[in-house]
Amino acid sequence: MIQLALIIFILVGEVKCVVKAVRCDWNPVGKAEVLYTGAALTGLGAIVGWINIEDGTPITLQENAEGN
Repeated sequence: MIQLALIIFILVGEVKCVVKAVRCDWNPVGKAEVLYTGAALTGLGAIVGWINIEDGTPITLQENAEGN
């Protein structure tokens, strides 16, 4: 019975992760999009799907202080 509950927990988490990745605002790409997509593709979505990640922190390339 515990095995069945664990399998259901894992599957539901993975599905939640995929749904969250699809529903993210992909303009601009932020940390939520990267984490949900990466987790869904690697199997870590079983855990990450249960975590709410704030969508709104864009990933940008920053220049160093000297402008290089």
